Amino acid sequence: MKTATRNRLIIAVVFLVAAAAIAYQMFFSLTPPRHADHDHAIAALNAGGFLWLERPDGSRRNMVGRPEKVLVLHWFDPTGSNSSEQTRAAEFASSIKSDPLVEVLFVAQAPSWDGLEDWARNAGVPMNHLYLDKEGKTGELFGVRRLPETLFYDPSGLLAHQSRGPMSWSEASVRPRIETYKAGVEEIH
Repeated sequence: MKTATRNRLIIAVVFLVAAAAIAYQMFFSLTPPRHADHDHAIAALNAGGFLWLERPDGSRRNMVGRPEKVLVLHWFDPTGSNSSEQTRAAEFASSIKSDPLVEVLFVAQAPSWDGLEDWARNAGVPMNHLYLDKEGKTGELFGVRRLPETLFYDPSGLLAHQSRGPMSWSEASVRPRIETYKAGVEEIH
């Protein structure tokens, strides 16, 4: 093979590879974008399929997947000054606990379980609804930026609503929202 022919073949291969790479990037640039600060589905979060939260007994719960019910994740700092937020959230969780299509979980972002049992008893949070995110890594993967923060997921695992900072836990404001989430939400909002 002549040197000129070999050089043309190399240039053609490089050109084809570059064209394929550009086409690949263009395809993904035309895909509808996701919200900038979180993914919209628990199953789609980039966590290798595992988002672990620690239970009081030391076991862990994987949050990835389809919850098959409305899942409310309330992230908070138990050492924070606004414990009334968690008390109102606990009162709401207590009012809705008989609904099998809703699950409310409290996720404490703290270094250990020390003092959390007393805190839970004072706030009225049942221990079976309390989880721990020791270093905040799981919260980071969920897109939790500042505490408190509450995430509402529909039964298929799509993010329905995200409330950053304190929110109103009154029955009149949260219950109707949850009822609409039971039917599911659209992926992009």
